[in-house]
Amino acid sequence: MKKEAKIIGIGGLPRSGKDTLAELFVQEAGYYGVSFGDIVRDVSRVRHKDSLDPISVSNMTETSNWLRGEQGPDFALKQALALYQNAIESGGVYEGLVVWSIRAPVEVDFILKHHGELIWVEASDLVRYNRAMRYLREGESKLTIAEFKAQEALQWEPQPGIPASVQMDISYVKAKATMRFVNNDDNIKHFRTSAQKLVDDLSRKTASEQ
Repeated sequence: MKKEAKIIGIGGLPRSGKDTLAELFVQEAGYYGVSFGDIVRDVSRVRHKDSLDPISVSNMTETSNWLRGEQGPDFALKQALALYQNAIESGGVYEGLVVWSIRAPVEVDFILKHHGELIWVEASDLVRYNRAMRYLREGESKLTIAEFKAQEALQWEPQPGIPASVQMDISYVKAKATMRFVNNDDNIKHFRTSAQKLVDDLSRKTASEQ
């Protein structure tokens, strides 16, 4: 990735609002976007095809750890950078690259090393749980809130028996974030207004630093 390219990373727990915020950077600010979650989700649907919930948080976590072990801890980052470079070489013009569903230290370190911004999207457990159960994706199952939180706990710190370098570490992502965005409001209009202000403010900030 060229040094002068802008990069924005977005992290947060499931259903915190990462995807919607990222969409604004793509649609309104002209960024090229790649979801690390989508990369893992596609593989998890195949890897756990015999499961009732192939893209549950626990199956996604297992798939992500497996991919990092097979392809390296920066497998998703490498895919994103290759897609971005191919888009530019094909004539695309972008303000920069936005990647979301940041989960691993290697992803965080790359963004910060390249003077990017790392946004942590925060929402309460209850709010996120209600969103998840209200808008189940195909391949997800109903859970109790205790089950929901237990599955997410697998992503907070490296699990025993697997090299830490290939695992998720959400606590690291949150601790290293350069910006926080709270999204406990289920009113999509209110969310988009607040999110758009963040996008606009960040776009002005990065423009002034060029």
